[in-house]
Amino acid sequence: MASMVNPCDSTIPANNTSHLVQFNPSFQLPLKLTGPMNFVIWKAQVESLMFVHDLYCYLNGTLTTASKMVTLNNQEVPDPKYKLWFRQVQLIRNALMASIDPTITSAIAKTSTSKQEWDTLHNLYANKSHTRVFSLGNSLATITKNSRSMTEYLREIRNVADELATKFSAV
Repeated sequence: MASMVNPCDSTIPANNTSHLVQFNPSFQLPLKLTGPMNFVIWKAQVESLMFVHDLYCYLNGTLTTASKMVTLNNQEVPDPKYKLWFRQVQLIRNALMASIDPTITSAIAKTSTSKQEWDTLHNLYANKSHTRVFSLGNSLATITKNSRSMTEYLREIRNVADELATKFSAV
């Protein structure tokens, strides 16, 4: 996912709330983030959902914050783009919070934007995820059959290889 082009249109249409995307996190983000062990897979799940809705720019910061006020006919008036931006940020924040384990929510509870949440989670778990890749590589190199059936032995190799493949495709 990291190499994908950001399809997010950085222009928010003025006074058009039909572009607001709502989420059903339990259905759309079924895998909950529980820590560094599943961060890469969880991240890929979230990124896919955001790319599908052209909202990844809310996570990576390429969409600039709309101004709260604009000048119209020499008067300061509320910017309708800001309201749409703010509402979408809050919906994304809610989806992210609903897709993480309750023990992690305190780490992002004080953030105010979806980008801050995303960055906080990435800072907490991305490096640990790279450590997991090395650990998986070591596990794959040292798996032995011992007294297990061939099916169990090959299943373990396949599980480790699949997790490695997922991590390499998402890093």
